[in-house]
Amino acid sequence: MAAEDWDMSVVSLFVHAALGMWLGSIVFFSFVAAPALFDELGEERAGDAVNVVFPRYYSFGIWMGAIVLVAWAVGPLVADVGEPPLIADVGVVAAFLANLYARYQLIPKMEAAGSDAFARYHKQSVGLNLVALAGLAAAFTILHF
Repeated sequence: MAAEDWDMSVVSLFVHAALGMWLGSIVFFSFVAAPALFDELGEERAGDAVNVVFPRYYSFGIWMGAIVLVAWAVGPLVADVGEPPLIADVGVVAAFLANLYARYQLIPKMEAAGSDAFARYHKQSVGLNLVALAGLAAAFTILHF
């Protein structure tokens, strides 16, 4: 394997691993964990449980997004790696910004408001999750076809 191929495969590994883990975390949390919590605990207790998870959940997304964006920015400087397709780039940036907003704007509002405003902020969180899910699904799909 040539050095350029190895460099490209390492960059690609970081990008695909980060995208896969990030997309998987959104799918698992949104379609498995959160619904199970709401079914078992009821809205108020599940809301409290989800609020405990949210800071870590969104921080995880921020870290995965940072890995992808740094790999895309640095990759061409250190290896023969092309630019990502525009759709993939836009999708990842949208997901990254949604996670940044949720973690550093929405979560503090949720914590300050307490359980009373959970429904209102939960709708915003769902919307941000949909933005991230759509962006990452588009990026992951376009990178594999």
